[in-house]
Amino acid sequence: MLTVEWLRGENIQDISEVVVSVTWEGSTSQVARTADIVVLHAPDDQNIVDLNLQIGVGDVIRLQENEIIFIGQVITKEMKSETGSITYSCIDFLNHLLKSTGVYNFSNTTAEQITKEVCADFEITVRMIAETGVPIKKMILDGNNIYDIIMMAYTKAAKQTGEKYICRMIGTDLTVEVKGKKVENFVLSDEVNLTDVNVSETIENMVNVVKIYDDAGKQVGEVTEDEWIGKYGIYQQIYKKEKGINETIAAKNLLCGIEETISLSAISGNLHCIAGNAVEVYDSATGLRGLFWIESDSHIWENGIHTMNLDLNFQNIMDSKEYEEEEGNI
Repeated sequence: MLTVEWLRGENIQDISEVVVSVTWEGSTSQVARTADIVVLHAPDDQNIVDLNLQIGVGDVIRLQENEIIFIGQVITKEMKSETGSITYSCIDFLNHLLKSTGVYNFSNTTAEQITKEVCADFEITVRMIAETGVPIKKMILDGNNIYDIIMMAYTKAAKQTGEKYICRMIGTDLTVEVKGKKVENFVLSDEVNLTDVNVSETIENMVNVVKIYDDAGKQVGEVTEDEWIGKYGIYQQIYKKEKGINETIAAKNLLCGIEETISLSAISGNLHCIAGNAVEVYDSATGLRGLFWIESDSHIWENGIHTMNLDLNFQNIMDSKEYEEEEGNI
């Protein structure tokens, strides 16, 4: 059962009994997770009046279901007289790193060390940080937001490790994890919990040729997907060599084929079905069978029922942030 708590300073108040619905959601591009809490507002109901709810923007809301799943600040408050409710829109503390900028000059350090340093500057506790062991020769940053700084560093490291990475908040602690962790002991199936499935595909972002150039503008390599070229024609990008980066691996990471996406709805929501994780799906109507990656999720609690809507991808895609080196800073 979901518990909704209002935190103000050291005071904690359980407000679950007056909550009409909760929508908890996130995506790999949105990054910071959000929660919309709809609370009853009935000035004539003494039980509600006695709770003396004076929740305001900046206050903190916590969601728990056997474990803490969300801690976030109230960003907006909206009262609707016709429905007798107040909606509190909250966002987790990763928002502080999205809204804050900094100036840094890093040299001969790793993505994990960069993450720890910038988080310390903004008083964000670090819980788990993916270890890359990849030294980054230089990153000079002026006014970039802190989340982008972290992901620029991990994007550089990913070109060497071949892994995908994702930032998340666990409570008020930051984590950087390898993206694509499978939801264990759980399957989405039309025989058990799926209620609706929609599948689409596109070649809008196709890249099937990547030419590699050095600093002098001379082509020094190329990676291709010949089958895609023969079927769809040439869709070309270029990659400029970076010091300390394997250019072939980096160029291959730019290749992009048919992008297929899945939208589905399910009853009996699973708390681990969140953006960045992977889940098994079996649906006889569409022929879907296997492991898919969650791009966005929306979990809804209403009338004691937990349902969820997921957007899935056939590929595990990282929220890459490229660092462009300025002339003279290489």
